[in-house]
Amino acid sequence: MEIVNFCLVILTALLIALCARLSIKTYDVKNFFVASGHFGRFLIFFLMIGETYSIGSVLGFPAGVYSKGEMFPLWFLGYILLSSCIGYFINPEILKIRDEYSCVTLADIFRKHFGSYVLEIIVVINSIMFLVPFGESQLIGILVVTKYMKFHISTMLVAIISGLMTLLWVVFSGIRAPAYISIFKDILMVVSIVMGGVAALNLMDVPQPYLEHLVSSVVQPSYLSGSQDLFIVSTILLQGVGFCVAPQAVAFVFTARSEDTLRKNQIIMPFYMLMFPFLYLMSMYALRTHMALSSPNDVFMAVVSNTLSPGARGLVAGGCVLSALVILSGICLTIGPLVSRNVLHASSGEWQSRGAKIVMAVYLMLSIASLSFLSKYIIVLNNIYYFGISQTFPAIMLVIFRKKMPASLVGTGLVGGVLFSLLLYFSNIDTLGINPGFIGMIFNVSVLYFGSKLISRRSIYKNVQT
Repeated sequence: MEIVNFCLVILTALLIALCARLSIKTYDVKNFFVASGHFGRFLIFFLMIGETYSIGSVLGFPAGVYSKGEMFPLWFLGYILLSSCIGYFINPEILKIRDEYSCVTLADIFRKHFGSYVLEIIVVINSIMFLVPFGESQLIGILVVTKYMKFHISTMLVAIISGLMTLLWVVFSGIRAPAYISIFKDILMVVSIVMGGVAALNLMDVPQPYLEHLVSSVVQPSYLSGSQDLFIVSTILLQGVGFCVAPQAVAFVFTARSEDTLRKNQIIMPFYMLMFPFLYLMSMYALRTHMALSSPNDVFMAVVSNTLSPGARGLVAGGCVLSALVILSGICLTIGPLVSRNVLHASSGEWQSRGAKIVMAVYLMLSIASLSFLSKYIIVLNNIYYFGISQTFPAIMLVIFRKKMPASLVGTGLVGGVLFSLLLYFSNIDTLGINPGFIGMIFNVSVLYFGSKLISRRSIYKNVQT
C-alpha cells in the first residue's frame, strides 16, 4: 500500500502537469516562462509559498531543531516572517518594473535599467552559481525520502527519473506545471505534517510537568550569548531580503496579474507557518525517543515511518518528492531563460524557448552527474546560497526608486559583496557572530553609497572648472 500510494501521487502530478498544457491559449515565450502575467491570487499563492514548504524546509527544519536546538527556529521562522513583510512592499514594485521594462528574468531588470550587457552577464552568473546548489539539495532530499521507501533501486536511477519528470513538466507546460502541481502537493504536505506532528505528540505521552516546562521555556527562553543574538538578527535580515529577490522568486512575481494580487497574498502567507509547530513536535519525538539516525536530515521521514500507517507513509513520501520537484522545475524555468534570453540573446521568442529547454536539459544532466560529488559539500553550498542571491537587493532598490547609477559601480558592489562574504566565511575570520553575507551586503551598499558621492563630487568639480 505504501508504494502504491506513492506511485499514485506521482502519476497524479504528471497528469496535472500535462493537463496544465491545455490551459495555454497562446504559446509564446512570456506565456511559457511567466504565464504572460495572468496568474490570479490562488495560483500565485501556491506558487510563491512553495519555497517555504520545499523539501529543504520539511526535512531541514526538524533536522535543525534536532541538531542545533532552540537557536535554529528563531532565525529560520524569523526570516520567513520578515520576507512576507518585505514582499508586501517590494513585490508590487517589482511587478511595476516588469510592466515598464517588459521583463521575463531578473537579469532583464539590470540590463534595461542600467543599460549594461556586462552587468546583465554578472547577474546571470551570480544567479546560476548560487541556484545550482539549491537545486542539488532538492535531489539530495528526494534521495533521503526514497531511502525510506525501500524501492531497492540505485540512487542514480532515482535521480535520473526525478530529472526526467522535471524536464517533462516544464517542456510541456512551462511555469503552469509547478503552479498547478503546487496546489496538489501543498494539500498533501499540510495533511502529512499535521498527521506526523499529532501522531508524534500522542506517542510521546508527554507528562504534565514536561508540558509546563515547554510553556515556561517559550515564555522565558534560555539565555543566548551576544554573538548568537547578532547571528540571529543578521541572518534574519540577510535571508529576509534575499528570499524576496531570489531569481526564481522574481520570476514568480512576474506571473502575477496585478499588484493587489501580490499584496493580498503577502498578508495571508504567514498563516501558512502554522505547520512548523507540528514539524517541531516531530523533532521533539526524535529527541525524546533517542532515535538512531544516520543523519539529522532523516528526522522527518524516520518519525513518519515510526508513527504513521504504510498507506499514509506513501502519501507523505509522495508529497515530499513533489515538493522537491516543484522547486527543481522552478529553478529550471529560471536558469533556462537566463542563458537563452540574457546570455545568448536569442532574437525570437521561439528560439528563446527552444534554447531554454536545451539549457534545462543540460542543467539537469549535470546536476545528476555531479550529485555524488556535490553531496559532500551540500551543507557548505546551502550556507552560502543567501550570500549570493541577496547581493542584488541594493540594486533592486535603486531600480524601484528609479535611481540611475553607473553600471560599473553596481557591478562592483555586487561582485565585491559576494567575494567579501565568501572570504569571511572560508577564512574563518571572527565576525563576532554576524552573518558573513550580511557584512558582504554592508560592503555592497557602501560601494554604491560612497561611489555615488565620489562621482557626484567629480561632476561638480568639472562643472566648476568649465
